[in-house]
Amino acid sequence: MKGVIFTLKKRRNRRGLPAVSLPSVSDVRSVLRRRGTIIFFVMSMLFGLFFGSASVGSFSQKTLKTLDLLFTTNLPERLKNGLAGAFCASFASDFIFLFLAVICALSLWGAVALPFIAFFKGFGIGVSAAYLVSNYGIKGALFYFLIILPGVFVFSMVLVHQLSACYCIFKKLFLNLIKGRNYPFKEALGIFFKKSLRYLIWALIASFADALLWCVFAGLFKF
Repeated sequence: MKGVIFTLKKRRNRRGLPAVSLPSVSDVRSVLRRRGTIIFFVMSMLFGLFFGSASVGSFSQKTLKTLDLLFTTNLPERLKNGLAGAFCASFASDFIFLFLAVICALSLWGAVALPFIAFFKGFGIGVSAAYLVSNYGIKGALFYFLIILPGVFVFSMVLVHQLSACYCIFKKLFLNLIKGRNYPFKEALGIFFKKSLRYLIWALIASFADALLWCVFAGLFKF
């Protein structure tokens, strides 16, 4: 993964020890220019996480069971699943988010919805974590950090990169159709679908790892 290397100038303080200067404004601008969309979607997801964790108390048990298709909000039912059931439950949720992102990228005004996809994913993470902690206390927190969080973290990074790729292809589509610029859109679209396929494979890996964690460690917890 490409990044930006900040230049650290060695200076001597009064004690003769080397001092490190802060990154310059140009370094910060360079990071924002290269990773600005990823940072934006990460912030949208974090905002949704805090909002979801704060609002879980207002949901009824019926609503939480309904949300279990996308998030872990019905633990007793989830624990009944085997390896295949846990994998399908995890990947179905991940696939919905990736599919919605691709659909939004290829529609004229779909980029408006991309931040909301990141927000809703973060919202679900917050709801799941708060649901387990509020209902099962420390045991629920340990269950979340040991079993659920690894797969959630990997897929969240996958989704953020997918959303960033979706926004880039949307900009190229917009410039090609609206402003009439002569841009090799077909080549860009091919690269976009290759990236999306790669992200889908990562989502499969995250879902399989999530299912393995459920099958190996879920039996250690009694709810």
